Amino acid sequence: MSFQSRHSLIDQPNLLITPSTPRRSLPQRLVLALAVWRQRARARRDLAQMDARSLHDIGISPAAAAYESGKPFWQAMGCLR
Repeated sequence: MSFQSRHSLIDQPNLLITPSTPRRSLPQRLVLALAVWRQRARARRDLAQMDARSLHDIGISPAAAAYESGKPFWQAMGCLR
């Protein structure tokens, strides 16, 4: 995982609705939600494939990685540290 992949759409929980931006249309919100879900699924799949040494290098315990990778894509990513 790179710095950019860890700090992208999944780290912006209020991206779908923010008070300072005009309300997005339904198709826009659906496309954005699908993009977030796809990125979460990819991140969890990558996390599940990492070995213990790689997880240790980035400061994530194997138990936290297993817990997070077992979540469904529609649930937000939790804190792994």
